Amino acid sequence: MGKQFKVLKISSNWSLEKLRQKLEDTLNTHSKQGWDVVNISFLDNTYTAFVTISK
Repeated sequence: MGKQFKVLKISSNWSLEKLRQKLEDTLNTHSKQGWDVVNISFLDNTYTAFVTISK
């Protein structure tokens, strides 16, 4: 079987700092499970990030 990919949506309604904390926690959790970050994208004017990971 080839690589497995996931796209994670992480958002916060409060602030960029809250988004950063949620993003960091999510990345640390998935990293411990053996996932690698492929890409991180942010939406303009919203507190939303999309993270592509692979394993």
